[in-house]
Amino acid sequence: MSNRVVETMARAVFKRGPVLVTELYSSAGMPPRRFDSAEVFCAHARALQTLSGGMLLVGVQYPDMGGGVRVRPFEPGRGESGRFSVAGWGLISILLPMAADANCVAKVHALTERAALDRERGALDVPPVCDWNWRAVESHKRRLKDVLRKAL
Repeated sequence: MSNRVVETMARAVFKRGPVLVTELYSSAGMPPRRFDSAEVFCAHARALQTLSGGMLLVGVQYPDMGGGVRVRPFEPGRGESGRFSVAGWGLISILLPMAADANCVAKVHALTERAALDRERGALDVPPVCDWNWRAVESHKRRLKDVLRKAL
């Protein structure tokens, strides 16, 4: 992923501030990183370019989206220690492959209200689906998808 694409996405994310931008999965033994500016976002993305399989996976929430986000323990694999995940029904996820060998494609994603309602019954420790402003979620998701599509 080129630095130009990352910079374009970072500017688009922070254009409508204030905004919560956080890693969706933390590094072992660390809380999820929170990004408070496009510059910090880009600096972290550049650091991931040197890691094998490096990819940037963040969650984005704007105030008008409402809803609640929870940080919770992530089930560790063998030999892993304390990782955390960030979850929320309307949270917009942005995935950017940073390393040349990253095995993923760039995308912007968020659940629809219907999909969230279908999954809500079995979920634990996540604030309710009805707390989200789904029109705002869809609007921000669509805007960020358009920015990514044009940047690629």
